[in-house]
Amino acid sequence: MSRSPEPKPRKPVAPAPAQRKPKPAAARGAEAARAQDAAARGGDVVDQLLHDWRRERPDLDASAMAVVGRILHLGRLFEADLNRSLRAVGVPYSDLDVLATLRRCGAPFRLTPTQLRQSVLLTSGAMTACLNRLEARGLIARSYDPDDRRSLAAELTGAGVRLIDRAIGERFAHAERSLGALAADERAQLARLLRKLRLRQPG
Repeated sequence: MSRSPEPKPRKPVAPAPAQRKPKPAAARGAEAARAQDAAARGGDVVDQLLHDWRRERPDLDASAMAVVGRILHLGRLFEADLNRSLRAVGVPYSDLDVLATLRRCGAPFRLTPTQLRQSVLLTSGAMTACLNRLEARGLIARSYDPDDRRSLAAELTGAGVRLIDRAIGERFAHAERSLGALAADERAQLARLLRKLRLRQPG
């Protein structure tokens, strides 16, 4: 009797590669949030603010804050930096604003408190305190307005003219430094847009 051939051993079958399961929505959202966090870290404080509010309140349109938030933030930064620059001159920004308003109105460099408040962003009480400081330093003199005996007009003294002529140079130099990152055409475009925005605001 002949022997039947022995069956050949089967080669082991390699297991099929495991298919990746799709990540749950929560995991995808967390990854997107981390990517946005990384992008925000390369931006400014307003970028972070916008990112945070889009995450916390996606129902709100925060796009206008990209402009308004930066205007407010830059205003605070510019004023703080200008005050540091003006220390060498010896006059804070609020006082410089009053002196500059008197200086640019032309000789005899004289205005009433009401006229000053139309150009300087100070309350009535703050304006009075500022004028008292400037008078005590001999930078202005006050006398009754011949057209209105109820109000004391402020007038630059010789010392006041000399101080503001020195300080205004630093004021303009600071403005130039503040816009150093912008080209001339960018400055002109930004100035037009800000002027358009300002003319639409009350006051």
